[in-house]
Amino acid sequence: MPDRPKQSVLAVQNIKGGVGKTTIAVNLAALLAERHHQRVLLIDADPQCNASLYLLSDERFEARTREDKARREGNLHDLFHGDVRYFDVVSGKPHGPLRKVSDYLEPVRACAGGGSLTLVCGSARMFEVQEIAAEIVVSRIKKWLPRAGDAYEHVIIDCPPSISSVSLAALKAADKILVPMTADQFSLHGLPLLMKALREYKKVLDIKAKVAGVVLSMFPPSRDAIQRAKAQGYVEAIGALCAAQKPAVRCLSARISEDEAYRNSFEANEPLPFSDNPEHEPLVAELDAVAHEVGLLGGAP
Repeated sequence: MPDRPKQSVLAVQNIKGGVGKTTIAVNLAALLAERHHQRVLLIDADPQCNASLYLLSDERFEARTREDKARREGNLHDLFHGDVRYFDVVSGKPHGPLRKVSDYLEPVRACAGGGSLTLVCGSARMFEVQEIAAEIVVSRIKKWLPRAGDAYEHVIIDCPPSISSVSLAALKAADKILVPMTADQFSLHGLPLLMKALREYKKVLDIKAKVAGVVLSMFPPSRDAIQRAKAQGYVEAIGALCAAQKPAVRCLSARISEDEAYRNSFEANEPLPFSDNPEHEPLVAELDAVAHEVGLLGGAP
């Protein structure tokens, strides 16, 4: 078996919603665990909790997010608000008599070859955390993730679709940033704004993470020739915008197609890499191409 790559922390970020951010974060995490036998921690930092809803049954999501704190199992909001320190959770250190640290981690799937997918469940109350001063949240996350040690080979953070203290903390913790965008007019306007914001915050907060690439998502399928041709025109314009950034940003050659299979997988709580349906393999191959191109499977992005 080849040597495992060193731990990576990938933040999946865009300030615009509806670009496939959560779909990519969840399915990349599942791909690394199931198809590449990696130990993966997925952190749902988006108050909409879609990553958690994607992976958990209604019963498990309710157990993690119910209002009754005495009966609630841990979620990301609880970690920020003092039930347990997050770096104790990811390093496996015992924490007091009230809870086991494992209570804050939701095992999603144990995969063949030693791979696994574990979730830190999101919470709608993460909006409260966004009101905490950015430097405080950043300071906490800066201490947390380095203490994960060998527990996980990959940490993937599904960021909020905004620039907030939570998303800034995620960027501070990350070593790579993946930016999903759709091939349309909105991205032509939004890309320069996002990159400018990232440059400014990297200076102020000394963020070391590099933008591993812009990935075009929800791309029209080949059977829709008219929409695909229209999207291709935007691809060229977005690629030129990426190249014009200082420093230049890569527009990945790998793309994520728009497909009803993703919606169905959400409803089934089963990311596509977990599926044994051969019709899903072309979509899984796209995810695999993204993972390779951004350096999640060894090599520089």
